[in-house]
Amino acid sequence: MKFNSIISERKRVLEIRKKYQPLADLKENIKRVKLRTDFRKSLNREEDVSIISEYKPASPSMGEISQLTVGDVVPLFEEGGASAVSVLTEESFFKSNIDNLKLACRITRLPLLRKDFILDPYQIYEARAYGASAVLLMADLYPDIREGIELCNYLDLDALVECKNQKEINMAIKSGAEIIGINNRDFNNFKIDLGRTEKLASLVPSNITLVSESGVQSPEDVKFLSKLGVDAILVGSSIMQTPYILEKVKELVFAGKKSKTSR
Repeated sequence: MKFNSIISERKRVLEIRKKYQPLADLKENIKRVKLRTDFRKSLNREEDVSIISEYKPASPSMGEISQLTVGDVVPLFEEGGASAVSVLTEESFFKSNIDNLKLACRITRLPLLRKDFILDPYQIYEARAYGASAVLLMADLYPDIREGIELCNYLDLDALVECKNQKEINMAIKSGAEIIGINNRDFNNFKIDLGRTEKLASLVPSNITLVSESGVQSPEDVKFLSKLGVDAILVGSSIMQTPYILEKVKELVFAGKKSKTSR
């Protein structure tokens, strides 16, 4: 599955969404949605590396991962000690949708990250209207990262700016990013390499919250990334594919306790 195919499909669905629910309607809905717990603040723990547990029923590289619903897993994420929840909202390849964000909003007090291929300001407004605390903006995908971050700030959302190389990290910093994510997955071949965080972590200033995304399987992976100075780790597939979700989250959270290393 080519990355470009995913983006083409995302654009097609986005145009349908805009017709189904115009921006003016989203802005009205935002007035009725309470602000949620601060996403960035929830990740910044003095000694602990935080775990962001992700609802991810499928992916292009793995196919179907789980048939469990948001209602099934999010309470387990919270009980297990996760600091925040990421909800994938892409329909075609990840088999989720924006309504899962709204449902998660109803059943947990944890801050919620909307994870998707955000291409347009509409999707940022949509995230806020459906209860998100933060949105993921890919540095090489969103048209203007600075404007995206500013819109998030205007809507009282945090922006997690996802980067995969030094150039993108520099761009994110110059654009005012307060949270930077390093994705360990290569979207060209979907291979995972935690070495990407190892290579790039030191480029992120200590006053910026650093999140390592993708590929974490075990407590040993958490401890490895903790030594690189990350503040939080986003984990999706390995949590969703186990029949023991609560135990898995607890295991990863425990591995992050008192393990934070300064950058």
